[in-house]
Amino acid sequence: MASTSGMSIAPSFSFAGDQGGGALGAIGSHLFDYVVWLFAPVARLCGQLSTTIATRPDPLTGEAKPVDADDTCTLMLELTDGTPCQACLSAVTYQGRGHWVEVYGDRGTLVLGSDNQSDYVHGFKLWGSQAGQPLTELEIPARLAFPATYPDGRLAPFIRVVDQWVQGIEQGRPLAPSLQEGVYSQLLMDLTHQSHQTGTWVEVPPLNSILP
Repeated sequence: MASTSGMSIAPSFSFAGDQGGGALGAIGSHLFDYVVWLFAPVARLCGQLSTTIATRPDPLTGEAKPVDADDTCTLMLELTDGTPCQACLSAVTYQGRGHWVEVYGDRGTLVLGSDNQSDYVHGFKLWGSQAGQPLTELEIPARLAFPATYPDGRLAPFIRVVDQWVQGIEQGRPLAPSLQEGVYSQLLMDLTHQSHQTGTWVEVPPLNSILP
């Protein structure tokens, strides 16, 4: 099985790399979250960061400011089960494709994506193919649909996460994602920077070797 992912977003991140700005910091954590959640942990990775637009106007003053934060990130991942993954993150793609996840296996293909550049949540569709048949749009179960559409699409999943968090407290049970998953995503972003700086593949230690 192989999987690919691509995201393009509006350039709303910090200009300064030393302040945590950049495409990797803005959306890379989400990529790492769902790759591990859907497939398997990462065994090793290779990343390259670039700044394609070196000067941008300050959103408050309009004055041109230098940019040293990455606006594009390309990644190769090898998961612990041997699955190869490729990902491309960009905050400067003019009329970009949007957010797409493609999964290729020995029994078929799944494609999930949305070209809605103004809403990161609503507008996703799912296509599938088995045994060499053409891709066909698949119906998304009603239980996964959001009950309301908000001007800011991020509110819908945030409300769902809060609801699940409250239910977990009331029922006295642990929930995922937890702080452990957050630490793991940060580790993968740190290792991506390390890979970029060294120009090499970087081994990813098991999370339980870092956190008990």
